[in-house]
Amino acid sequence: MNQTFVCAQTTEVPREVAISATNYAMRCAVLLPPVGNKAPTPIELNVYGKAAERFSRTIRGAQIYIHGAKLRFDLESRTYSLHGGIIATVDESFPILNTVILSGRCVKDIDQEDARAFKTTADGLMICNQTLSVSTGRNQADLFNFYAINTAQDKLNNAELLVNFTRKGVGLTIQGKLTTDAWVDATSKEKRTATKIQLVSMTLAPKGNDGSRAIQPQTTVASTGVVASLWGGKSAED
Repeated sequence: MNQTFVCAQTTEVPREVAISATNYAMRCAVLLPPVGNKAPTPIELNVYGKAAERFSRTIRGAQIYIHGAKLRFDLESRTYSLHGGIIATVDESFPILNTVILSGRCVKDIDQEDARAFKTTADGLMICNQTLSVSTGRNQADLFNFYAINTAQDKLNNAELLVNFTRKGVGLTIQGKLTTDAWVDATSKEKRTATKIQLVSMTLAPKGNDGSRAIQPQTTVASTGVVASLWGGKSAED
């Protein structure tokens, strides 16, 4: 599974790019609103098919909601991009959403002696880093680094859960959010940014068939035979 549900603002007019001899996509740089005291997250959005036709009319500075796009990560440039999904223009009354759902396998054991993988801070924070391999098809995969951060008093101790239950090869589904740190490099004095996935919740894959029976429905709901017109008679997109 690889789905992203986020709000964003376009920083340019969408431009057409060829993806094959007969197909094209609309590409646009967008910014995701900051999470807490973090910086806005810059990301490239690629839209295809009928959604691309509609998106081509979007103006610079438009507020949009991106529903069900795939998140990709380029290891060479170390940049994220969004692909596909349904794009809707919204206004400031629309809630700011930032949700990423990924399913894959952990690529490493967490070494508690390695501060890059796990550490505790003097003010009581616990931070753990893990990497998830998510299939992109044809025996290819993207690698997504993500982290969990919490205090010892938090009811949901995601960092401790990562340390105790994730190992190399373990199947895992995570829900997270895209966040970006920004700072000024001490040597070059240039502004730097780093986008990461912050863990919100996680589910470990089942360990195998436990012999339990499938739950069978106990109630049959009768159909009225008449469906009221909903949303002006329109239907959801495939």
